[in-house]
Amino acid sequence: MLLDASEIARAFGVGRPLGVLRPLSNGDHPSSTCVLDTDRGRWVVKTSRLHGDWQRSQARESHRLESAALAAGIAMPRPVEPPSPAVGYWHNPSGADLVRVTEWVDGHDLRRSGGAASAASLPDAAQWVGSTLARIALLGLNSDGDDTGRKPLHSMDDWRAWIAEAEAGTHPVARPARSLLPIIEDATTLIGQAERNRPPLVPVHADISQANVLRTPDGYVLIDWDGTGREVPWWETVSVAFRFTTPFNGPMAEGDARVVRPLIDAYLAEGGPAGAPDISAFAGMLRSQLAVTAWSLWLALGHRQADAAQRAFGLRIVTTASHDLPQVLRSLDRWTGLLR
Repeated sequence: MLLDASEIARAFGVGRPLGVLRPLSNGDHPSSTCVLDTDRGRWVVKTSRLHGDWQRSQARESHRLESAALAAGIAMPRPVEPPSPAVGYWHNPSGADLVRVTEWVDGHDLRRSGGAASAASLPDAAQWVGSTLARIALLGLNSDGDDTGRKPLHSMDDWRAWIAEAEAGTHPVARPARSLLPIIEDATTLIGQAERNRPPLVPVHADISQANVLRTPDGYVLIDWDGTGREVPWWETVSVAFRFTTPFNGPMAEGDARVVRPLIDAYLAEGGPAGAPDISAFAGMLRSQLAVTAWSLWLALGHRQADAAQRAFGLRIVTTASHDLPQVLRSLDRWTGLLR
């Protein structure tokens, strides 16, 4: 059973609660994050569940990267060391329950920072993000070379099985998912070709977006480090550059030179590892887009104990992907011009 405010505050040593846990809005996305006010300050509390050994490995990898980034002075919330038993920065009080606590940072994410003013300042934020991506890539945390901790790349047999399940159950997600199959196959082929000669993997944040960059009185801050993974740093940078004009890292991408060039230029100026400026550079972005589409399809089917709101969210993302991913695939050749 997940802990209440008093138990969390006591376990993490963050003071006496001044009220109950308050849900933290994440727009129209499902959220497992709350705010906790105590006599020692304000804290962000996130809950999750262990779904297997892969999640333990990811939690340990996230702890390694988050700790190194914090020590390097990258602007980020400070995580609170969890009590035992723990997995990375997560406290595992019982069974599959997980909870973690970080310091609160006053600010607003870039989705909420003010309409036209926010759009006008996005190139400035993109520069900061590019520089930060390079600093993360240069932390010296080498990967062991395997695909552990990467976004999964599912087989076409897996996709066909999930779509058959949707059709057999007459789920509304069946039609948009079925329409995506040719695009998924093309994207999977492109990723496979790029993987044949891919550069080394390093730990990466794996979810840098407008939703996870805060604008604060003291500058930008990168939040949500608990979902880190491994990727080719150049591929990760290209993925962020072409999705940073969108609210979150979903199936949409845009080749906006006003954002793409400042981000990539800042990354390279900071010494970030460069890569080939060709279509292979989009392999990480496509891998991430397919992964979020698969996860959304699972939610729409009711996997992972998805509730009604999560199922509706999953249907919405798969439907969006059925419109956006074909356009992304058609744009890749043209977008390579922004990489040079």
